Amino acid sequence: MNQVSTRQVVLMGFCYVFSATLVTWPGQILRMARQDAWVGVPLCSLAVLCVLWLTDRALAKHPGKDLLTLMVEKFGWLGKMVILVYVAFSLVIMAKDVRLGVDFVSVVFLPVTPAVVVGALIMATCVFMVRGGIEVIARMTELYLPVFLLFSVFCGALLVPDLSWQYVQPFFEYGFERPAIGIWYAMNAIGSITILPLLFSHERFSFRQAWISLLFSSMFLEFVLIICELNLGSPLAGHLMYPAYEAVREVRVTDFLDRFDILIVGIWLPTIVTKIALNLYFTIACMRQVIPQLQAAQVAPSLCALALVVSLWLFHTSTEVVAVDDVWPLVVMALWLIIPAVAAVVAALLGPKPNARRPKPQRAP
Repeated sequence: MNQVSTRQVVLMGFCYVFSATLVTWPGQILRMARQDAWVGVPLCSLAVLCVLWLTDRALAKHPGKDLLTLMVEKFGWLGKMVILVYVAFSLVIMAKDVRLGVDFVSVVFLPVTPAVVVGALIMATCVFMVRGGIEVIARMTELYLPVFLLFSVFCGALLVPDLSWQYVQPFFEYGFERPAIGIWYAMNAIGSITILPLLFSHERFSFRQAWISLLFSSMFLEFVLIICELNLGSPLAGHLMYPAYEAVREVRVTDFLDRFDILIVGIWLPTIVTKIALNLYFTIACMRQVIPQLQAAQVAPSLCALALVVSLWLFHTSTEVVAVDDVWPLVVMALWLIIPAVAAVVAALLGPKPNARRPKPQRAP
């Protein structure tokens, strides 16, 4: 069960970018970049698109191999050391996502349930998904993501009468300072899409799938950002922990659906679980590059328990995750952009040598 379609690869990249991002990211970028926050997403997408093109060229020259495998083949022990850094990096990402997911569920659904119980249920679900292989994760994405997108667009359409375009004015009030800040925080979300070439070979991942996934991810992030900004205003949205959730709470469909936000959150919750499961699969894939005989079924429970403990120990509340995200784009640029780009360039330059022609056997006189 290790075969996925190109459509599922696009959806997994989409899910990995936006699922955890929707929780606190809109408030963070609006608080720092204010009315110019919308500029950061398209400009950041162009930079990420260049990295995806480089990785696609490298994978095209090495059929059947992903970027992690090429790192080990081209760089040897240095590539394995970099992959171990990715293991630690992925564990921290899982810890952040678990902390955000647990706190959000506690606020919306289960305010009395202990955080460790909610986190254990989330991680147990991820273990069963990873044990089934990447195809199970892909099918979960294919199942919940289209429904969530449909409901999100529906909510945005219902909020159109309440939008006020004066919240995006004046444009570039402080020059290019705030757009640059917007690019910095947009990198935290959009840069993570480079996980696709690290996991999939050119047979499943190509530049066409990459730019489609990046395009839809950027458009959806921009859509959520604009809705939060025009509905709440950047001064108010920037001081809210969950501005997207607060915007959805303004939707009133009928007298029987006055809590329409509960339905949206219930559909969103499986997407963040899928993202954590994909992160867990990526961690195990990195470890298998160093220890090839490693089995996912044996390692997944221990890694999930470690991620849960780290999330509860390292981040006491979601506000501490937000504080880390102020400097996290620097780590994202190093590990999601610079290292894959350098590895792709080296792998493309050191492509497989064509087979030398064998001399024809001479006929006996």
